[in-house]
Amino acid sequence: MYSSMSKNKKLNFDDIIKKSKEVQEEKESVITLKDYLGLVRDNPKIAQTSPERLWEMFEKAGRDEISEREKEILQAGSRYKLVSDELFGVERAVEEIADYFKAGAKRASTAKQILLLVGPPASGKSTFVRTIIRALENYNEHPVYRIKGCPMNEDPLHALPEFLRINHWDPERAGRLGVEKPIEEELGIPPIKGDLCPHCRMSLFSEKFGDFYDPESGKKLWWKVELERIRFSTQNQVGIGSFEPSDEKTQDVGDLIGHENIGITNNPKHGRNHPNAFWLDGALQRGNRGITEGREFLKKGIDERLLWVFINVAEEQEIKVHGSSFPHISVDTVVIGHCNLTGYKEFTANRAHEALHDRIYSVPFPYPLRIDDEIKVYKKLIEKESEFDFGKIHIAPEVFRLAAIFAILSRLKESDMGVDKMTKLEAYNGDLVELIDKEQQPVDLTELIKEGQVSDDIEEREGMFGVSSRDILAALNQALAKIDDDNGCLTHLNAIKALKGVFRHRMGYDAEEIDSYLDSLTSGEGSSVMEKFEQMIMEEVSKAYLETYGDLIDDLFEKYIREAEYARKLKRKYVRGTTGSYKRDSVTGEVMEPDYKFLRSVEKFMKVSEKEADIFRGEILELKHARDDFGPDSYRPLQKAIEDKVLEDARDNLHLVLSTDRAREESEMKKGEQIYQNLINKRGFCEICAKEAIEKVTEILSR
Repeated sequence: MYSSMSKNKKLNFDDIIKKSKEVQEEKESVITLKDYLGLVRDNPKIAQTSPERLWEMFEKAGRDEISEREKEILQAGSRYKLVSDELFGVERAVEEIADYFKAGAKRASTAKQILLLVGPPASGKSTFVRTIIRALENYNEHPVYRIKGCPMNEDPLHALPEFLRINHWDPERAGRLGVEKPIEEELGIPPIKGDLCPHCRMSLFSEKFGDFYDPESGKKLWWKVELERIRFSTQNQVGIGSFEPSDEKTQDVGDLIGHENIGITNNPKHGRNHPNAFWLDGALQRGNRGITEGREFLKKGIDERLLWVFINVAEEQEIKVHGSSFPHISVDTVVIGHCNLTGYKEFTANRAHEALHDRIYSVPFPYPLRIDDEIKVYKKLIEKESEFDFGKIHIAPEVFRLAAIFAILSRLKESDMGVDKMTKLEAYNGDLVELIDKEQQPVDLTELIKEGQVSDDIEEREGMFGVSSRDILAALNQALAKIDDDNGCLTHLNAIKALKGVFRHRMGYDAEEIDSYLDSLTSGEGSSVMEKFEQMIMEEVSKAYLETYGDLIDDLFEKYIREAEYARKLKRKYVRGTTGSYKRDSVTGEVMEPDYKFLRSVEKFMKVSEKEADIFRGEILELKHARDDFGPDSYRPLQKAIEDKVLEDARDNLHLVLSTDRAREESEMKKGEQIYQNLINKRGFCEICAKEAIEKVTEILSR
């Protein structure tokens, strides 16, 4: 990619340097609070809070509507584009998080809770937070300003006199300035919350150090306060804070709320009451105006004091620097914590934490439960995060699908309704399958999904246990690494073998779980990955075989329609004899019957009973007459049934064509070679996996 770009256009480094200077000058430009008020009056969103900004990012990126079928399966109404290229199968979780941000933007009570993402390892919790951080770092919808030099990105509006604000409105004092209504009403913004941090209070308005304090008049020159534009940055710790608890002995609350400045506190001239006695360098101060990430938020052994700091931030939007004489410091940050299930379960089970339980908004973050979503995860991990050099290595068709089936089977529960896991898996993926219970009665998909999520124990809900996507891909990467030849291939059987060996190198699975997973991989009756592989490979080779009989399938399709029309004609009650001639025996002249045997030989593959055959044929003919371009592709179930009939009729012939343990006629050898070439040229196989496929199908046919 890079070489082709350099050939088309060479970079002009002078232009890059010039533009870089312009961007830097724009970033370093300083305005006054007076200028800022004018900007806010013209565009009130410049003064928005961090929840408002996050919701704006979600809303601005847009949403994709999903089909009614997907809504039922995913339990979500839409797909948010901000994260849809990074996360798959967690639409419900993302929608709940977006609703949380929306509530925060509207200053609803929900926003006064810590957002906590809970799920098994590698389910996408950290990916979600990284995606939000990346979007925040690229945010440029509205300029964001802070008081110049503030270590915690102070909101410029906090420099306004309190008596001008709604919450402290003083009509008499405001009237002396000619102000008739609170400043928020003038600017068109919600009430201003919070106040200046100790650093800004000292550097702006203190009598001794304040740059905007007039000692002669004793007035605070608030309108002259200088502001600078900021961009959110993880590396520079601007508007993005991150905290991860360590062990009980070394974890320090100062990592959240700032550390003591010993040079000031040990100085007799200053002491602990000095505004600079504590550095405002904690994760929460760094995350002011943006987000603060809490990694392993409920880690076992975490000091409860740390959690209460987070809770006060969410509920009161302020922090207390312990050991200092500082008043509570205002902070505007969205705290997003994430943790695995072990710490979460221990925390929720501890009744001593009930007050904290009430202040956490938890969102389950599961593994995908749809094959298509799981495959997207693999492709994303390979394309964006894997450094594996694939070179000329080929990956056999549907290898990822087989791996996804294995992964999702490990994440499903046995149904009390009698629906086996493989059928459930296909139904979750949106495939057309027959859902029936033990009494052969129809099962509602929504009820089946609910059954999988009903458990007081979060670890027992579908998607919250099983094999992770990263473990699956690690197994496939190991199999790829064993391929010595650059022109080698990751075949289906090699992939299954690699999946079988994944647990030898991965921790966290107990013996009972491993036995269950291996059973679903190779020996689960009616629901194993190996059985699914055999069905799939049989279908692929059969399609390659059918492609040598394309004209025959088209002819049989037309014959079915022709015989169905004739059968319909003979059964007409009122308009018989008015729509053309009947087929007659060339010898006896008697009216001939339709080829019912042929019609039924096709219809049986669609499970159309003889009693319902007339209705089915009538509906097919209605479809035909409704479309001018009606053909084999117009109704796939009928086309598939005809393909199945051809395969059944030719099953013995297919065995002869593929068999290598007997002498074959030249015509059979040519057909065998044609099947081999069709697999390579039309079905995405290479020479290696095509050979494996034919050998496997030959084995299946020999049973």
